[in-house]
Amino acid sequence: MKKSFLYLFTVLCTLNMFTACSDDDDSKDPNGLEVNATYSGENLDLKYSDVALLGKEISFETKDGKTATLTMKGTFDMSVISGLINGGSKSALIPNLVPGVIPGEITTTISNVPLTLSGEKYTFEGTDSGNGREVRYTGSVEKDKLVLSLNVTMPKNDLTGNWNLAAQPLNFVWSAGDATIDLSGLGISGISGPIPVSMAAPMIGQFVGPMLPQVLESISYGEDGNITARYMKKGASDWQSSPLNLAQYYIKNNKLYVQLNIAQILATVEANKSKADIGSSEILKFLEAIKLIAPYLSDGVPLSYSVSNGTAQVTLGYDVLGKLFALLTDEDLSGLILGKLPDNIKAVMAQIPGILEKTDDVHVTLILQK
Repeated sequence: MKKSFLYLFTVLCTLNMFTACSDDDDSKDPNGLEVNATYSGENLDLKYSDVALLGKEISFETKDGKTATLTMKGTFDMSVISGLINGGSKSALIPNLVPGVIPGEITTTISNVPLTLSGEKYTFEGTDSGNGREVRYTGSVEKDKLVLSLNVTMPKNDLTGNWNLAAQPLNFVWSAGDATIDLSGLGISGISGPIPVSMAAPMIGQFVGPMLPQVLESISYGEDGNITARYMKKGASDWQSSPLNLAQYYIKNNKLYVQLNIAQILATVEANKSKADIGSSEILKFLEAIKLIAPYLSDGVPLSYSVSNGTAQVTLGYDVLGKLFALLTDEDLSGLILGKLPDNIKAVMAQIPGILEKTDDVHVTLILQK
């Protein structure tokens, strides 16, 4: 296991050599401006719906000084977690393990961008349509700096709008043959020993369900592909709205895909001065876990959904939950995950690896109402 951790870490660091922003291969355009380059980090000022969007890179190329091509994708810079990690690496850029700029598009290319020469820089603006969405863009580029603002309208869907939690917001189903689980540590009335998993799952939903409205008031699916929530922060007395660009969504083949912008999330945590005590050995465990969930980091987490008569049901199925629970079968990773949980929850979670051996279905549904 240790060798595999080191191998993965070495690969990720090596990728940095090929993806780090550099001007070595840049070429001058006909007007003599050195702007044909890939911009990220401090060299990129990117906004999505008028809010900074982190963890992305934009390539700019013009051959005639009249039009240009913009190529946009995600790149996770490990330096964004340097303030949260003790002994962490600050160098590795990890491509293709993060969502792109536009929800549902790992790479977005906008061609024939009209350019206006203004001194030592170009300015540009326009509209790009494709895949049922519309992107309105405006920006400028000069040597070592690209500024880009995007306003996106995603295809219409039944989820767009604000949703409140239903009275009983969770439905948990778990089919695992004759497997049993001990929930006595959770303090559920009438539970004193092991019971069938199929019976325990609804009880867990009924136990957790009433707690959810205490911390989550509503969820909004925006026209721009953003997901935001009204939540109660620990110790606060008023509901707060989550920032834009932490999570986005798109619909494909009747499935809902949720994309998490890890760079944006970690930067928000850092801005709020919340430090995580994570050591370098734990980072390697995390990187190992990435191998199992990598598709979900770029394409998004697939969920089933339905909307009818003002009620939406969003379901995380066995195809995802099975892989997430599988992390608990790894001794090192389970220690990392369980070590952060209260003892009573930890006792329940520790039983999951054995139950998984008999599991043929497990899914949880969030129920929302307008």
